[in-house]
Amino acid sequence: MNIRLTVFAIAWSVAAIAALTIGQLYEWPDNVHIRYGIPLTYAVHTVVTIVGATDHWTVDTTILAIDLAIWMAGLVAGVILLSRHKTDNKHV
Repeated sequence: MNIRLTVFAIAWSVAAIAALTIGQLYEWPDNVHIRYGIPLTYAVHTVVTIVGATDHWTVDTTILAIDLAIWMAGLVAGVILLSRHKTDNKHV
């Protein structure tokens, strides 16, 4: 297997895992929550509301599946492009 393909696949997989697991903190005076998912937000963890501390999760599994599909489609497209580039250089 080509080293560039391997490095790309590992880097893309790490980026996808990070994008799906690392949350972005949003703080407003009456609402603090953490959003999970890039490019689509599939989960929101509400930490503080105007009433006080809370621990409320909202998870949309359909959006999570779409988010995963986007990341995996990017991985497949990148591998195909790198594979084509590799085979094009062999015929030159």
